Amino acid sequence: MGYKLGMKSEFMAVSGGVLQVVGTPIGNLADMSPRAGEAMEKADLIACEDTRRTGQLLRLLGLKTPKMVSCYKENEGARMAQIVAEIAAGKRVVLVSDGGMPGISDPGAKVVAAVRAAGLRVEVIPGPSAVATAVAGSGFDGGFVFAGFPERKDKALRVQLAGLAAEERTLVFYESPQRVEDTVAVALDVWGNRPAWLARELTKMHEEWMGPDLASILAEIKVRGGVKGECVLVVAGGQRVEAESVDDAAIAARLAAGDSVKTVAGWVADVEKVSKSDAYTRVQTVKDGLK
Repeated sequence: MGYKLGMKSEFMAVSGGVLQVVGTPIGNLADMSPRAGEAMEKADLIACEDTRRTGQLLRLLGLKTPKMVSCYKENEGARMAQIVAEIAAGKRVVLVSDGGMPGISDPGAKVVAAVRAAGLRVEVIPGPSAVATAVAGSGFDGGFVFAGFPERKDKALRVQLAGLAAEERTLVFYESPQRVEDTVAVALDVWGNRPAWLARELTKMHEEWMGPDLASILAEIKVRGGVKGECVLVVAGGQRVEAESVDDAAIAARLAAGDSVKTVAGWVADVEKVSKSDAYTRVQTVKDGLK
């Protein structure tokens, strides 16, 4: 039996040219919404990462296959003009990736930007997202930062992770099964053993969650000799470190002992994690008050 579109949505009453950004399943076909299926079936043109994969999706869902063009990372820039022209001519163009929401990590953002820059209509039909699914399943709250795929080379990865060390929100990364062990090992070395989950093959038959921290994930990967399938790494953010404070009496004591304003300001800046110029102004004010 083919895919049932179900009740027609009032939101599908589209007239004139429009770019419809459509979320498609990341694994489980049942996650395809009726609205998304209707949009794809009624499209004048579907722009997709891989016409073969999107064609297969349409066949599995029992939907007719409209005209399709490829729109992947390497040709997205060149494809924009064609898509804008189609929409300007009153056509309905659907933009999809191989799975999930276009423009998050997959191609699509440049096309959306070009259509908006042309003053044309953009409509988003939400659907599955590996990022949102992984965060929802992690149990970590307080917002999150999606960092995409981590740096590939060890030195660059360490610099990247060190730059994120103070981030208090949950950190989310996509990673390949071939590289995930190295990435987790570097994260453990740079950040210490933070709470974390590795979500593998989300929404698919062999979906799995490995955790509850970086050390446990790394140990499990090593025991198995690696993992297979698409991976999302979700790591708890860093803990807020409250800066120490220096009272005016301590500043006055160091000045009275003969330390210069510059020296004391440098000490205050280091302790309170403030700029040297702000610290200098404060120390000078204390010194002026001693006169």
